[in-house]
Amino acid sequence: MALKKKKRIDNVEILEELDYYERPPGRKINLKFVIGFLMLIIVIAGILFSPLFAVKEIRAEGAEHFTTTELAEMISLTHGDNLILFGKGKAEKILKQDPYIAEVKLKAQLPNTMVIQVKERKARGYVSYMGAYLYIDEEGRVLETQNTYHEALPIVTGLKFDSFLLGEVLPVENKDSLQVVLQMSQLMKKYNLLDIVVEIDVTDPKDVYANVNKVLIHLGDMKDADQKVRIMGEIMKTIPKEDRGTLDLRDLNKPIIFQYLT
Repeated sequence: MALKKKKRIDNVEILEELDYYERPPGRKINLKFVIGFLMLIIVIAGILFSPLFAVKEIRAEGAEHFTTTELAEMISLTHGDNLILFGKGKAEKILKQDPYIAEVKLKAQLPNTMVIQVKERKARGYVSYMGAYLYIDEEGRVLETQNTYHEALPIVTGLKFDSFLLGEVLPVENKDSLQVVLQMSQLMKKYNLLDIVVEIDVTDPKDVYANVNKVLIHLGDMKDADQKVRIMGEIMKTIPKEDRGTLDLRDLNKPIIFQYLT
């Protein structure tokens, strides 16, 4: 009986078979594509890190309380920083931590200018507190504390609170009194009376007193507050600063008489 010859399998054929099953069809690596992609990345990186996008100008828009230099220092932004790669989102979060900053946006203007756009809160009054002054905005938010004041804004007494936090609305017990303060501040701004120092006592929000220079003004409640503040401003401009007296504005239907103190 004749023996069957074993079929000889060439090593080359085996390797080709294995290569066929191990490497899925259609996934061949295109070397030219890889090289081109790497070259593109190198070119882009070279452009991004080039001096072309180095910050040369820093500009602030909408800022009055802060200078451009102060804002830049708060976020460690300096000339020479990369305009594209600078962490604008992180910088915005840092700036918004300041009570005076309500909104902020950093914008890169190619090729080398960073613009810091801010919307600031404004101090609208001072609250006397343990020998110091709390600067509050139109919402009653505490912006800062100082031993003195810089602008002729209403100085408030009569608010009841035990503590406060910077950047937070003053937690007063007599909220009606706080509303009187905010209303008075807005009206004084409306009638351009921020050039006179007015001390307001809001201990009783239905019986409010104001002091301007040496004149005691009895305002009563906040009914007709707009008229009362306007008249107060008009009259105070006619009274010499050295004169002392009282002014009763509780009832505008009655004659308004300035009574001198002797």
